[in-house]
Amino acid sequence: MLYNELNLHRVFLKVFTFNERAVKLYEKLGFVTEGKMREALYREGTWHDMMMSILQK
Repeated sequence: MLYNELNLHRVFLKVFTFNERAVKLYEKLGFVTEGKMREALYREGTWHDMMMSILQK
């Protein structure tokens, strides 16, 4: 529905690997790790990756 109304094919979001609860939620909603922005954030002495997306079905 959202895809048709807004004429979208892909929706992506930024989520960092340390945010495991958010990653699990997004996976339940159908998002997948399609690619990664490796080492996108340096936090507390560690580099973290990010990026997930969902395609129109």
